[in-house]
Amino acid sequence: MSQKKHQSKVKNKFSDSLKAHLLKALEVDTKFSEAHFQLALVYQDDEDYKEAENYFKKAIKSDSQQILEIEKRGEKLLKKFQFQNAKILFIKAQKKKHHCASVSIQLSNLYESQNKLAKAKTCLKNSIQLNPESSKAYRNLGILLLKQKSYASARVYIDKALDLDYSDCLTHLNLGKLMKQSKQYADAELHFLTALDINPKYVVCMLEIAHLHLVMKNQKEAKKYYQKAREISPDISCKDLDKILK
Repeated sequence: MSQKKHQSKVKNKFSDSLKAHLLKALEVDTKFSEAHFQLALVYQDDEDYKEAENYFKKAIKSDSQQILEIEKRGEKLLKKFQFQNAKILFIKAQKKKHHCASVSIQLSNLYESQNKLAKAKTCLKNSIQLNPESSKAYRNLGILLLKQKSYASARVYIDKALDLDYSDCLTHLNLGKLMKQSKQYADAELHFLTALDINPKYVVCMLEIAHLHLVMKNQKEAKKYYQKAREISPDISCKDLDKILK
């Protein structure tokens, strides 16, 4: 048996074992949203996208139901002036909301990979509603809108993501792309360089800077960043950038 086939067999065996374990957990507690979520991830890894979507939705439904139940109990305690106990329940509900928000982001990624962009956007907007402090949801929605060339809307969400987490190199990268599209080249370069400060081996960002300098007719700088990218990933090849190496 080849090593590749052996690795695949081991992976499938582990995947089946994990599924069985999670399904058993759900037999005990059908509202166990984390088990639904983990099952969705396993199916996604197995490229069974229909089942992955199914369990992502079950995780969201389970979280949503529990959030409502917990909040109702909290409100009843408030009416009885049991403020400390009510606070504990509201904190628990908040944690559930954050979990549900994370699942919604994962489901949006699945939809985007299938080019179901309207559904992906809905999931991200739901995620933001559940957790307004999630920079990732704002960022992903901004990136999605950027791909659709909705530049003004994309800018709003990417700016918000950066306000929430200035240290996220992917947000800086995409704000740089947006600036480049708007021909704000100096600002674009600033965000690309910030992304590189955060992650010095960010090859995708190096290529973006190289292309930016090509647009700015600065072949020397374009060549410098392209060579840096190739030092890290020698297999990279971009036709327009390859020309300046000759």
